[in-house]
Amino acid sequence: MGCSYNLDEHLFNENANLEILQIRWHPASPTDSHILALLSDNSIRVYDVDALRHVWRVGPSPSLVNGGAVATTSTKAPLSTSSPTTRSTAKLAYLSSLGDTAVDFDIAPPRVVSGEADLTTTTTLEDTSYSTTGGGHSFAQPKKSKGGKIEWPIVILRGDGNVYILCAGIDTDRPKLQGPISILPQVDDNYGLDSCSLVVVPSLPPTIIIAESSGKTHHALLLEEESPAERSLTELDSSLVLYPCEWYLQVLETVELELGLAGVDEARTYSCPIHLKRDLLNESRYFAYHNAGLHAVTMDFTRQLVHFVENDDDLNEKYPLFNSQSRAEYVVCTKALPNSSTNSVLGFALLSSPPGILLQLASGQVVTLDLISDHSKIRDWSVTPGGKSSLATDSTLKKMMKDSFQDRIQTILKSGTTQPILKLDQTAEPTPQESFELLTQATKMLREHYFVKHEKARQEIERRVHVLKLLKQQQLSEIDQLQQEKQQIRDTAERLAENYEDICDKQSALFKRAQEVVRLATLRLPKGSFSENKFADMIEKIGSATRQLERNVDQAKQKITAQQVQVEQKQKAQKERIVALPTKQEDIIKQIIGEM
Repeated sequence: MGCSYNLDEHLFNENANLEILQIRWHPASPTDSHILALLSDNSIRVYDVDALRHVWRVGPSPSLVNGGAVATTSTKAPLSTSSPTTRSTAKLAYLSSLGDTAVDFDIAPPRVVSGEADLTTTTTLEDTSYSTTGGGHSFAQPKKSKGGKIEWPIVILRGDGNVYILCAGIDTDRPKLQGPISILPQVDDNYGLDSCSLVVVPSLPPTIIIAESSGKTHHALLLEEESPAERSLTELDSSLVLYPCEWYLQVLETVELELGLAGVDEARTYSCPIHLKRDLLNESRYFAYHNAGLHAVTMDFTRQLVHFVENDDDLNEKYPLFNSQSRAEYVVCTKALPNSSTNSVLGFALLSSPPGILLQLASGQVVTLDLISDHSKIRDWSVTPGGKSSLATDSTLKKMMKDSFQDRIQTILKSGTTQPILKLDQTAEPTPQESFELLTQATKMLREHYFVKHEKARQEIERRVHVLKLLKQQQLSEIDQLQQEKQQIRDTAERLAENYEDICDKQSALFKRAQEVVRLATLRLPKGSFSENKFADMIEKIGSATRQLERNVDQAKQKITAQQVQVEQKQKAQKERIVALPTKQEDIIKQIIGEM
């Protein structure tokens, strides 16, 4: 079962005018039970559950203010850790009117200090990360060096816009208060004379966001001073010791929030306290809630800072940082007209699963909205000032046809202004005049921001259709011309093929004649090498032998022919001759046959 505790009940009972301005969990708490409470008497009290541990002074004490006389000398007196005395309403109001009252604080990433008296530190912002703890935020503990200690810079905002830093650990008795921090570039109003809220975004370097009651929020980087210098300061409290500041703020941009819908009489101004809340899912986004509703502000330079830190290329080359502006989206509006009643936002909470936000309004309404958790979808939504896309400035046909038609229409229809969800006080019925002004404003908004964009989209569609028709006619004429050129190329190719064959035949004949000329010229050279002469003699002998063999072959052929003729004649003669024995031989044969 859960339990609740009353913080310093006796203190608040004895001091009815004392208020708690801000409460945050301490990220270094080993038991997740230490909280820091900023009171209206310029003190931060450290509690462990309900037990008071420390009291840190962060500004002049109202107990030392007597009427209109204040102490103007500054001596290094020890900080008091005892409970402050009873404060009156006049004393607190006097400090508030001077802007010397701390109105908000937040905790920056930790650092390791080498020694208690040494201001030289080694920050470990790279090893630090945020995580949710008990509804607040915490950091990963940095690596502690030998003999060093961990300090948590607490950034404190005063009502006059001055920023101080209190360097303290969770067990520090007398922390060092540094400030006021130099804010660059310098301006006359010191970036607001009615500051009301501050939040630290854990980027690298840390981003400080300061809000004014007029609706302006300033985005600045917390950077380290190269050589902290002593400053001659005059404080209302002579017992408050200020140390040289080791940081300074570099303001990058200022975003002006619209507190309520713009009425017919735009000269009227409205101001109210603005409370800041960091988005735990996306470090590039934070929320600002106030009496007129809720804004969601997305900072583009945090992504560029991460890319710049992770880039290992030549860092001496100038990097184009901060080339885009942050975007403020009016999510919920609780004040429609300047004279209408407000339905103030009393409570704000972030939901993690699923991502969303929860608002509690003064009328008793509870509003829940879903959040976009994909960072790329948030960062890719880029609209140039005035709601005009950079694509619309390029009217060339090539550029227009290169881009996607769907993306171009979406870019034209995309509005540079956001229309919030209207949540008015249901108990207060608007007057007919207020209803008419609200209707007039809505009609004006439609005519100026929406109908104009639809007219531009219609003109873009007509122009695209006209261009496509012209391109179609041009392509058809080009197709006819290409067909004619194709036929001409075919005829030319046939003629060239015939010419090529004739040229090849002539080239072969000329090549043979050239070879013969070269051979004859080589044979008739007046002088030749030994090998050439020897080869020529050998060729000559081979030629003579070849000719002799040819003559012998011809003679052999002639003899063979003659012999064949003679043989044929003899065979023919033998067939025609009649065999007859001589008379003597015939008588001898007869005599022998008779004797037998």
